[in-house]
Amino acid sequence: MKKYKKILPFAIALIIGLSLSFILRDRKEHFDYEIDPKYYSKTQSPFENDFDYAFDTLENYYALFYRNGTYDFLENRDEYKKELKNLRTDKEFFDKMNKILRDLDDDHTNLLDIEEVYDMKGTFVLSNKEEKGEVNVDLINYLFGAKISSLIDKIFRQARAATKNLITQDINKDIAYLKIRAMIDPGTADFEEDLDLLKTYLKKSKNKKALIIDLRGNGGGNSAYTDTYLYPMILGKRKFKDSHEYILFRSDEVFKYDPQYPELKDSIKKIKESDFKYLEDNIPFLKKDKEMMDNIRKNYTYIIFNPGLENAGEFGDEYKFNGNLYLLIDEDVYSSGQIAAHFFRDNKLGTIIGEKTGGDGIGTTPAMVKLPNTKYILRFSHELGLRETKSMEESTYTIPDIEISKKDQSEIPSNDGCVKKVIEIEAQKN
Repeated sequence: MKKYKKILPFAIALIIGLSLSFILRDRKEHFDYEIDPKYYSKTQSPFENDFDYAFDTLENYYALFYRNGTYDFLENRDEYKKELKNLRTDKEFFDKMNKILRDLDDDHTNLLDIEEVYDMKGTFVLSNKEEKGEVNVDLINYLFGAKISSLIDKIFRQARAATKNLITQDINKDIAYLKIRAMIDPGTADFEEDLDLLKTYLKKSKNKKALIIDLRGNGGGNSAYTDTYLYPMILGKRKFKDSHEYILFRSDEVFKYDPQYPELKDSIKKIKESDFKYLEDNIPFLKKDKEMMDNIRKNYTYIIFNPGLENAGEFGDEYKFNGNLYLLIDEDVYSSGQIAAHFFRDNKLGTIIGEKTGGDGIGTTPAMVKLPNTKYILRFSHELGLRETKSMEESTYTIPDIEISKKDQSEIPSNDGCVKKVIEIEAQKN
């Protein structure tokens, strides 16, 4: 799913979804989502009209062309559009558009499938329930107002129940192991089940010599899972740092499509020249990359300065882990999974083993628009996130201290190359 990044102390631990009915609204500011009539043109097919709407949206608001080196995506517009000529069904359009969008090299930009829509709905409803006024209700009602059938709802609930999200296991008498498949939303029944298991296992294992946190395959969710719970629990009262982050937007027009805008708006400011200078002075790789700095000056107009989080110490030392920590990562660690990997590296919590992550852990929930004809929802990255690192690669990804290729990894911990490496390291320490 999309990025569930915690960027403000009180909130961006969301990444937010919905319900099976409209969310009630109670605020003065409202957005409308009237579509320009040109996107209903009779001179071309509904698929071509939706293609134009999607491309115009990306051209105006998409934030990662420079970072990902994909400016040629816009230049190829006419060639892409030709691929739609003989499409007959909405499903064919859905598949073709997602194939085209993959050229952006960005897993946060795609047409949402039914399961992703379901996930979004569940999260946004929960967020609106717990944090009134922090969800863009107009957008959510516009995007997700139609009900999902109770049959589909039942199918997805049963599918989730069949898969354990948190796995705990003793590798041996000295090494504990946690596997987190996804960063599920606090406040849900599934999360409460995870939290109960986490508390029980950490209490039992806190005096072992090593703890493995396995994030491999974790594509994200709600960053509060680790920011607010896992890390504060295993670190106890220890102070930690959360890297300063900077989130840039190309236009204020995109905020109406941002699900978290009401939560963010007090933190968003129009960029001044002094802000550009601050970025250049405080982000090491921007000092050396004049071309990127010039691109930022030219294309970005609004910014959030995120100071990061502090450890409130609410768990005390009840679950504090006293041994060595290891983090297992791979290319599928993404979004809020990446946030957790950044945190582990920034705070020098221990040894990171596996493969380079998939990245993209800075920012909030992607923006979303509804295509006027097929009604598919296009989500897209409307933010450029920057961290105070020596390279853009470090700002985006996490590179392991010890590389273990995927071919040497296994779903069975005792057969897994990363776990075997931890056993080897721990044996050398004893």
